[in-house]
This record gives sequence, structure tokens and C-alpha cells, in this order.
Amino acid sequence: MESHTVVKDGACPATPPGRMQGMRMNGGGQAHDFVCGRRVEVVMTRKEELFAAYEAVKDKAICVTLFIRMPGGEIEIISNTNVEEKMAYIDQTYDDDLVHSNSVKIHIEDYSFECMDDLIDFGSAILNLKEGHKVARKGWNGKEMFLYYVPAAKYKRCTESARCIADKDDMVEYGAYIAMKTAQGNVVPWLASQTDMLAEDWTIVE
Repeated sequence: MESHTVVKDGACPATPPGRMQGMRMNGGGQAHDFVCGRRVEVVMTRKEELFAAYEAVKDKAICVTLFIRMPGGEIEIISNTNVEEKMAYIDQTYDDDLVHSNSVKIHIEDYSFECMDDLIDFGSAILNLKEGHKVARKGWNGKEMFLYYVPAAKYKRCTESARCIADKDDMVEYGAYIAMKTAQGNVVPWLASQTDMLAEDWTIVE
């Protein structure tokens, strides 16, 4: 799934790329590596920086967000949960300076990767629920408790009371809701408390 947002004032939010393994970035397309105990500066292109950051989080990345400078000067923010497919597209479409092959006025200005073990706020948790991920609060004490999104659908009527709202096929429509898998192993509808909505310790559950 991919989402697009346009920031019309052209300001690019500061979003540092993922941590690199085996090297330490010092900005400006350079990294430090160590050979035989001696520090060696490794010059990298912007594209190499991006893909090095991706390799460092590849196994746990669930979303990539790109901040793309468009011809009119605005920033388009693209978030894509199909990380591998999006990175392959970037590899084919953007040059070493992360400039689009079809227009020198389009380039990737910044990027970030969202990973399984990142702590997020409630708004981000809701977005991840709608994209099919399970979420939970880090502070929950219940064993293997998590939330998941249930889209609107129908179920077979299972009570006499529901006969009056069932359709001709004896099915009852229900709206979308958030369900919780409890510590007891059953599933119940879930409602957020004020504490839940203001919390910033939400995490994606594998």
C-alpha cells in the first residue's frame, strides 16, 4: 500500500535515515570504515547511502517514506509498505544523486524506514492497523496481547435476537472495528482510553 502527501510550503521534515551497519555516517556522502584498526573514509553516492541504510534494516522494515522534491518546489511525501518493491523501483528509476531519470527537477530529498521494533504514536498505530499490521503497547503486561483491524463484512446470524436485522441469506452486516486478542486467548472489540490515545509506546507486532 502506498500513500501520498504534498507539503506545499516546500519544507522537508527532518527525518534521519536508518542506522548503517559496519559503517558510521558523517554526512556529505561519506562513511567511516575501519581496516586493520585504521579509519578509512569511504565516499558514497546518495543512492549508495540510501541502499546501505536499507540493508541495515531490510529484515525488519515495514514501510519506507520518501520526501520527494517536485518540479514546482513542493515536497511530496510517499509512504509505501511494500518496501522491497519500492526500493527496486528506486534502483531502476533514480540515478546516483537520487534524481529521477525522467526529470532533473524531481529528486529524493530525504527518506526514512519504519521498522518492527520502532515505538510509534497512536495515529501511526491506527495507520498500521488499517494496512494490515498488528499493534500493541509496549507497556501491556498481558501475554501476547495485540490489536488488529477487522474490516466491514457479514457473519452468519447466531442468535434469535438478530433475526430482525439479518438479510434474506440470514447474514448480519457489521461495521469495521478494532479487535483485541486478549491474554486469555479470546478476541473482543476494543475501545481506546485517553491514555492509549496519548501514548507513544505503540509498536508493530510480528
